[in-house]
Parts: sequence; structure tokens; C-alpha cells
Amino acid sequence: MPQLPYITLDVFTTTPLTSGNPLAVVTIPASVSITKSQEHLIAREFGYSETIFIYPDSVLPEEKRGEYTKIAIWTTLQELPFAGHPTVGAGWVLGASKREGEILVPAGRVGYVYDEGRVRIDTPHDIKLWERTVSRQRIGEVIGLPYEFFNPDQVFDNSTILLANVSGRGWGDEDIPMVSIVDGMSFALVQVSSVGVLQALKAGRKGVGLDVVADLGATAVPGGKTFIGVYCYTILSEATDGGKGRVEVRSRMFFDGDGEDPATGSAACALGSYLGIVKDDGVIKEWEFEITQGVEVGRRSDIGVRVLLEGGKVEKVYLEGEAVKVMEGVLTV
Repeated sequence: MPQLPYITLDVFTTTPLTSGNPLAVVTIPASVSITKSQEHLIAREFGYSETIFIYPDSVLPEEKRGEYTKIAIWTTLQELPFAGHPTVGAGWVLGASKREGEILVPAGRVGYVYDEGRVRIDTPHDIKLWERTVSRQRIGEVIGLPYEFFNPDQVFDNSTILLANVSGRGWGDEDIPMVSIVDGMSFALVQVSSVGVLQALKAGRKGVGLDVVADLGATAVPGGKTFIGVYCYTILSEATDGGKGRVEVRSRMFFDGDGEDPATGSAACALGSYLGIVKDDGVIKEWEFEITQGVEVGRRSDIGVRVLLEGGKVEKVYLEGEAVKVMEGVLTV
């Protein structure tokens, strides 16, 4: 029976077992061919937030071999066009094995740099600020927002919303912005007023989540799935120096009603891009974000995002972090 070597990593940490976001990395040998259905079953078997599959060069056109490495990214429910911690994990595996080139994901080609266990990826991005926003009440329905304990004015921080109003979008105080980092990966960006409020949030009920049609007014793709997460955050500190800005953030990410992710690189990139846009004053061209996620689920993850702006638009989004190997073995399929 065909066998597939695999390893597991904890990504966005150097401390195994207790920190970071677990990732399964399955390598497909040139002599083995598996179906998308099998990939899905393997991802379900691992049960991690994501599992990736690294394809052999033989699946590429001959003239492209060595230019990039193709990977597939799966949750237990669906294949994703892009995700942060899986792509950082792929860069870690490829960099550690001295495999050169870029990484190909469905959303595009990803450049990466590996430096002594730390990986920086040049993310594919197609930033979209949705015209349609989500109400605070709707957010409360999907993440267990503690309305019964807090006055809404004490729960939410309006500073980002006010900056969004300055940008001319005309959003009101009750609006939560929706941002896509790439097509098919969208996040409600919920800024709360303190770490205490962030810690009090709870996952909602399974299956009760935001809907791309009902909540965003988008047209559903037949047979297609769009990932929508609720990314809650509070800003701990902010400083500027010349043309650079630096922001420290604590965050949590809820999905699929009752799920919470220890580290979400795509959401961190969406947040960094959004904040870079709404804070743009024509002077600061580069923002660095230090984002800590996963503390509340006992898996602290340290995520770095750097956003470069040009003419009020996002030119580059870099995502970086470390990883550590936890397990290795062989799958029989």
C-alpha cells in the first residue's frame, strides 16, 4: 500500500507541545498519486486546524520544475486558497531541507525566506474591504459576546471605526468591517476595548457563523466554500518613527461557530492590511505588527506582519514566524 511520510510542526513558536498552532505536513512521493478526497480524509484524520500536502516536482510542467513547489492546504472541512500558518510551515520544511524556489498555493505564488528556523513569506494578497458590514448584534450571535456582562460601549473600541469613517466609507458606530486577504478568505475584524474583554469572549454554537450570502450579500459559487472567521483584537501599543509605524496586538480568532484557532496568519495579514489602510496619512509607508494569539486556549502564538503602502494601497504583506518539529512518521493510504 502507498506510504506518505509526514511530520507535524508547531508554528509561530519555538516551544513544542504547549504553544503555537499544530500543522501536519504530508509529503507526496513522485511514485504516489492521491485524490483530493484522500487529502480531505487525511486532514480529518489529523484533526488539526490545517494539514498541508507537498507535491513532487513531477506534477509541474517540466520547464517549471525547481521554480516553485506546489502545496495543498486543507482544514477538516475544506481546501483553502491560502492560509498563513500552513504556508509558514511549508517554508520552514522547504527551507530546512534546502529546497529552493517559491511556494504555489491556489491563491498564487509565495516567495519565502528561511533564516535559522524563522520564515518570512511574501503573501499573495488581494485586499478587499467589503461595502457591506456586520452589526455588533450579529457578531454577538456568532461568538458569544458577553452583552450580559458589559455595556456595548465598554466592549467595543470605536477608534478603528472612526478612522474608517475618515476614509469616506460612511460606516456607523454599529458596523464591524469585513476584510478579505484573498478571494475566499474573509474576516470580520472586531476591535474590543481591552484584554479583559478579549479574555471574556467565548466560542459560539457549532454551525452558527457568518454567511457570505446572508451577511455579505455576495453571490454563492455553486459547490464552492468561502472561509469566514471572526477575528477579535485589542491594540496594546502603537508608535511611529519617521515613515514607519509599530503596533502591538492581542487577538483571538473564532470560526465554524464553536471553533477557535491558536494562530491565524491570514487573519493577521488581513488585520495588518486594514489597519495600514485606515491609518494611512501619506507619511507612514511601512507598518510592523506584533500579534499575540492563542493565549486563551493555552497555545500562545507570536505572529509578525509587515505591511508596505504605496498611494494609500497595500503594496506588500509579509508574514513571519518560527516553527518547531514535534512528530514524524509514515501514513498508509
